[in-house]
Order: sequence, then C-alpha cells, then structure tokens
Amino acid sequence: MLREAGTTRSYLARGGDGRTVTVTAAEPRLAAVSVFRSRFRQELAAAARLAGPWAQPVLDSAPDDPVPWFASPFTPSLSLAEAVALTGPLPEPVVRALGAALAETLERTRAAAGGAFQGLGPEVVLLAADGPRISAFGPLGAATAAAEGPGGGLAVTLGYLTPEQVAGHRPGPPADVFVLGTLLAYAATGTNPFDANDAGADPLDADHAGTDPADTGPAGADHSGARPVAGDVSGSAARHRAAERIARQEPDLASVPEELRPVLARCLAKDPAQRPEPSVLAAVLAPSGAAAAVSAGRLPARLTAALAEQASAVLGLEAREDRDDREEAVPAVPATPTVPDASPAAATGASPASEAGPAGERDVPPARPTTRRAAGPDRRALLTGVLSGAAGLALGGGVTAWATDDRPRPAATGKPAARKPREPVPGVPPAALWAYDMPDTLFYGSPALHGDVLLLPGDSLVALDVRTGRELWRRKEPVDNASHPVRVDDELLVVLGVQGLLWRSVKDGARRHKVPYGQLLETGEDMSSTHLVARDGAVVWFKGNVEKAAGAGTRTDGADEKTITLFAYDVVRREPLWRRPLAEHEYVAWALPHRGLLVSSRDAPRPRDAKARKKQPEGLQEFYTLDRASGEEVWARTIDDLTVGSLPTLSGTGTLYAAQDRELRAYELRTGRELWRMRHASPDGRYGEPVLTGDTLYVADNDQVVYALDPVSGRQQWSRKTGFLDGVDSPPSVAVSASGAAVLSLDAVQVTAFAAASGERLWKFQAVGEQDTGGLEPYGLLTVDGICVVRYGRSFYGVPVE
Repeated sequence: MLREAGTTRSYLARGGDGRTVTVTAAEPRLAAVSVFRSRFRQELAAAARLAGPWAQPVLDSAPDDPVPWFASPFTPSLSLAEAVALTGPLPEPVVRALGAALAETLERTRAAAGGAFQGLGPEVVLLAADGPRISAFGPLGAATAAAEGPGGGLAVTLGYLTPEQVAGHRPGPPADVFVLGTLLAYAATGTNPFDANDAGADPLDADHAGTDPADTGPAGADHSGARPVAGDVSGSAARHRAAERIARQEPDLASVPEELRPVLARCLAKDPAQRPEPSVLAAVLAPSGAAAAVSAGRLPARLTAALAEQASAVLGLEAREDRDDREEAVPAVPATPTVPDASPAAATGASPASEAGPAGERDVPPARPTTRRAAGPDRRALLTGVLSGAAGLALGGGVTAWATDDRPRPAATGKPAARKPREPVPGVPPAALWAYDMPDTLFYGSPALHGDVLLLPGDSLVALDVRTGRELWRRKEPVDNASHPVRVDDELLVVLGVQGLLWRSVKDGARRHKVPYGQLLETGEDMSSTHLVARDGAVVWFKGNVEKAAGAGTRTDGADEKTITLFAYDVVRREPLWRRPLAEHEYVAWALPHRGLLVSSRDAPRPRDAKARKKQPEGLQEFYTLDRASGEEVWARTIDDLTVGSLPTLSGTGTLYAAQDRELRAYELRTGRELWRMRHASPDGRYGEPVLTGDTLYVADNDQVVYALDPVSGRQQWSRKTGFLDGVDSPPSVAVSASGAAVLSLDAVQVTAFAAASGERLWKFQAVGEQDTGGLEPYGLLTVDGICVVRYGRSFYGVPVE
C-alpha cells in the first residue's frame, strides 16, 4: 500500500499494458454505503474537468465494482506532509511553484464547477520531480474520515477549517484560497500559521476540524445526501481553541519569507471577499506561469534522493515481477479485486490464497490477460497486480494478486450518449464545445473565419467546422506557405503565399487559381515578406519587400535595392489596381478603409528650424489618406500630439479614437478637431486599443479595468475589473461578441466575459496546458454567431458565448 487516507487506500499496481499505476480504492467499510458511491462517482466526473498538468489524470475507474476504484499513472512522489516531515520548510522558489500550480488548478475547477473544490490537504497534495499534483478531486478524496450518517446521509470530516466554516456558513471558492494559503505557509515554515502550540491543535489535522453542515458539491449536482462535516467544535477544548484562532486571530507569518508574506496574508484574510482570485494568485506567485516556476524551483536534495529511492524500488519490483512471469505459471484468481485487509497474512505481505512465507520470500505473480488496443485502456485488463509497500517511501514487500474479468463487454455503438442540456450557472464559463491543437505546424498571419469555417494558416492551411471543431480539410502547397486567408465569396477564399496569391475552395480546399507575384512586378524584381494590411469588399491591400537586382535599372552599384511596396488588388476580378512604393518613414503598420479612402499614419516631417524640431514630440504621427481607386495621396496632417504609440479606431462617421499616454481621445478625422478626452487617474495608467460597436466604445487599461463609453461624449457607462493583476505593462485587448451582447477581455492568463448592457462579469475562461512560445502571450479571439473561438498558443477552443 502506498498511502492511506480517510476514505481511500492507494496501491501500486501493474496495468495489463505493462504500465505501473496507482490504484485508489475506497475503504471497504464505506463501499456498501450508497451515498458514498454516489459521491465517489461525482468526484470521478470532476476529474475530467480538472485535467491539466497539476492534477493526476484518471486512466480508468470502476465506481460500480464491489470496491470502487480508479487508476492514475504512477509518478514517484511524496505528500506535502511527508516532504515537510522529511526536510523541514521548503525553499521559497519551491513554495512559489507549488502555489502557482495549485492556484491554476483551482481556477480551472471554479470555472468548471462554480462551487468550492475542497480537495486540498497536506496528504493529497503530492510533490514530484516534475511538479506538484493534486490527487483528490473533491472533499471526499481529501477527507480525513467519513461515515454513514442518520437518514442515509454521509458525514465527511475535512482536514481543515476556514473562518466562514467556523461561523457556520457554506464555503465558496474563496475557502479554497484560504486553505491554499494555509498549505503554503505550512510548506514555507513547517508549521501551521494558526498553531499556538496547543497539543494537537493544528487545523490541518483531521482530529481538530470544525463543523460545516453545508453541501459543497458543484452547483446543480446531485449530492445524494453527502454532507461534508469538519468535526465537532464543542467536542474538545483544543478544537474549540483552534477554531477560535482561525476565526479571530491573525495568522503567524513571521517565519514566512518576506516577499511571500503579503500575498499569503491576503489568502488568509478573514473576509472571503478580500482573498485574491486563483488566477491573480497564480500570476503573483509565478508571473511567467507555473510551468516555468516548477522548472526553476528545484526540490531540496533530501526530497530528490527520496524520490530517486522510490523510483528505484519500483523499478526493482517491476523487474522481479517480469522475472517471475517468465518462471512461474499464472494461478487462478477470483473474479473481483481482492482488497488487502488487516489480517496477519496481509501484514506479512503474503497472499491470503497462498501458503507463502513472509514477504520477500515468494511472490504471487499477477494474471496477465491479453489487452485489446483501443483509444483508452481496458479497465478489466488494467488492474493485474497490486504491489504492497511501505507508505510511499521505500516500496517493498510481496505482491497481492488482483483479478481481471474476462467476460465479454457490449460493443460500442459509436454514438455518444445524449446529455440533458444544463442551464448556465452565473459566473461559470460554458463548457467548450470543442478543442483543437495544431502541434506540428507553424502559424503565418492570423486565423480567419469564412462563415462557419475557421481557417488556420501555416505550413498547411487547415479548415475547421467552427460549430464542432471537426477538421474539414488540410492543404499544403508545395514549396509555399499560406498566410492571411481572406474571404472572396461564398465559395472561394484567397491566401497570401510565399510565391503568390492562391485561391482555394472553401468546401474542400482544392486550388482554383494562382497568381504568382511576378505578374504584379516589373522585370528583375522579386518580392518577399508579404503581409495583409486591410481589406474592404473585393479589394485587399498588402505590402511586401520588393527587391530589384543590381544592374536591373537601379541607381545602386553592385547592391540590391529593397523597397517596401503597398499593393491594392481586386480578389474577385483577380486584377491588380495599383502599387505604391513607401518612403522610409511610411510603415503602414495599420490602415483603415473609410469612404473610398485608405487611412494610415507615418512619421511626421521634421521641421527645418532647430527650435521647432525641439518642440515637436518624439514619434509625432502624420495621418494621411490614399485614394482607393488610384493610390494617390488625398490629404495629410498631424492631429494634435498623437504619436507612434497611438492605437486608433475609426468610426463610420469619421471619428478617430486613439489612446495617447494617460488619455483616451476622440477627434474629427477630416479636420483634426478634438471632440473629447478621458484622462487616467493613475500616473502610470495607460489605455489599450479601443473597440467601437454600435453606440458603445469599449477600452481596457493596464489596471485591468474594462470601460464602456458613449462614443459621442466619452461619458462612462460602466467599468469593471477583470480580476487579473493591476498595473501590468500591457492593457488587455477587448472584443465584442457577434450579437454585441457580450464584451470579452483577453490578457495573458484568461478571457473574461462581461454583459455589454450592464458590465456584469459573466465568466472567465482559461485554457488547459502550456504555451510553447517561451513566454506568456495574450489570448486571441474570433467571434461568430453564438460562438467565440479562443486561441491560446497553438490550441483553439470553441466556446458558446451567449
């Protein structure tokens, strides 16, 4: 046996496919309690929502077997309690990595279930060489005891208390943050922050918990009478004193590393509303993400040695089992798992069905049935042996056989079971309709939508059904890459390739037309690094580096001449309209079509007078317009002191909105007349790029506040915080759903949805997994009727937004 918890026992086992796994089985005395089985089943279902790098995945389970169980991959690990007992306080980098990983998981559980998780504790948080793990999926798995209560209910004793539980209130998600703060203080100091040296008064000890009669399952779940309990505060003076300290006294954080004290103090605030949200906590503890923090935070040498010893012992058991498989016949075994008991035979490691001597003299080899290769492991072929051991440190002892059930199983129909639609729960993000990963390709340009088809450009051009996430087709042009897909009509799209413009069928991706860039160039010219600038109806504007070889009519002597050139092209008629070489100060970093014109900006000319040059703001921009039909310049002017850092948005009536330093401003484009400006209250405040939809202008600032403004007057309609870090360098970007009913804020950690009419925060979405870009990048978003397509690195999610 690896570990024993209040309601389960964990064993080391060998799967039918040869993998070593951890099997967690219910306490036999609880297996017959129907409400326990119901809760066991619910927490197994929650395991799928927890899926991520810091939660143990469930390989297989059997909640309806005589003794319910589930299996997870075996990873050499120590519980947090074992680690602290072995090495004392953990180094600050390890504590930060631990906290960030657990906070990321809490954010995911809250987004999935909406209620308190209550699955944390020093015995169920595991430390492994590649990072921490949560091995429980709710209060049942983390409980220190459970028993059948009156009326068929289930009394579950939790191993911790929170102030709201002491007061008799139902714990919500902030309770998990309080417990996490307690665990981190414990990890950093080796003691509980509320321990006043009373014998046994540690609130992390199951014998000293308080009472909470409230159900803690996810909203809308059938809890079948399960009732988490945290002890009886009137049962002992020690328990009462522990509860009083948690409820009324400040935690002792004097031994916590100085930089960790403020954040842990916030986690341990008495008022749940004052505790940070998990996403904020994760970002504070590890600004570059938990994965990066885990890589940087090395475990102490004693823990590393213990993990290595554990891994070596398991390898020895595997080798010995393989040897015995070759030497001995497989004995018959019963048809249901044999649960180890407290009998002398079990204590010595012998099989109850054998006449073997003490553990280590002879092993009973496990049954080895043939395993069918399928999408997932066959649960009846999974559990072929349980290796008894010593509490998860040095594993040894005998092998107790677990049986397999070779009865035929019903064939799969291939049709998923119909699920009843659930009403959305306020604050809980809707479940993603689909997820799609592109790990083997590079992206070029930006994804785009063509009706209900999502186009992902890269080494190959991939088309997905935006409603289901199903891949419709994938096409790759030889010696070319696709970028910047653009809709042509209902049947065609066009992409900018390396060699030319390429038209494809939306239906199947088949190539319909190709126009090499050479047809747009003069003799001796070549073009590279094409980039889409803007589009309006049938016309697209793109720029590229046009290179004319030396001696081909150039004024250079022995050197190639490169010029960034802007092209206008009609993709419906497949005809070039015009080309315009750009001067050195013309970058066309952005361009907006407007009433037959193309609006952009460039570096303003420098005055000849020295005094005037000194007064001119650095990076001052000159706005100019080009005629759509001919490419000729129509007018040019500076607008106030708008500089290169300005992020403009243009209304259909010709109002220009731009963020400048601490201000958001509105101007009349044609005349440059100022209409209004909004100044940020903070000296370090900055606004992001504004977004105009209908009669509302939306913008966010670097304090992570989203604003809804009247675009005519600049009057604020509402403002709401996203819940991410204040004062970060970059404001989040803002998008609006296709119907205009939801406003979405996108930063490096989450997507936050607000009701457009009221500003009410609707939900947050966080993707599962790590970006492979080497650092945090903001989420991306595309919207179509009823769905937002969220991009996170190379992963895409279809999320119902309304």
